[in-house]
Amino acid sequence: MRAAIIATAQRFFMQQGIRATTMDQIAEALGISKKTLYEHFISKEALVAACAEALLDQMEAKMQELRQKHHQDILAAMTAIANYAYGTLTSLNPVLFSELRRLLPHLRLLIIPRIQQIILRHLSLSLEQGIQEGVFRPDLPKDFIPPWVSYVMLHVVLNPTFAEQVQRSVAEIYAETLLLLLYSFCTEKGRQALEAYKPLIRQTYVR
Repeated sequence: MRAAIIATAQRFFMQQGIRATTMDQIAEALGISKKTLYEHFISKEALVAACAEALLDQMEAKMQELRQKHHQDILAAMTAIANYAYGTLTSLNPVLFSELRRLLPHLRLLIIPRIQQIILRHLSLSLEQGIQEGVFRPDLPKDFIPPWVSYVMLHVVLNPTFAEQVQRSVAEIYAETLLLLLYSFCTEKGRQALEAYKPLIRQTYVR
């Protein structure tokens, strides 16, 4: 039951945002009483936290799956992961980003280290593989890039204020930022491959 509650609530939160989603809606969609819902989650905030943790678990598992699928071509793997992230960001109601900052700042502080950890781990592996394949420059500062990219993703790309300033969606900012970063990493061989891969980032179901 707990997994079903999280899956249903996650769908509501992603589509409507936190404030617009009620525990009554979630209970009704599941065909259970609100009392039963509160037996599993003591508050709406606790349910939001569980949904966020589940989403990050899903994202990390998917990233690992895509790395395995494209294990011999790091740019193909990174493109597939980028496509998955772009699709996920596109499916999120933009109000979620501002709501986490405004309504649940302490929850956001718990989520950020987890996202940072995922970015650091996967990007470090990707840089090593890309250099070995000859698609990334061998002179890249491998100790500097992962935390720098992590900071950019968390504090610029996922920043709703920046999205308003540039009048673009978070998903579009993510795609453009990633491409700028990848081009700066690439050798000539990598840039040629990236030219073929980059249209796939915004396509649906290309993974």
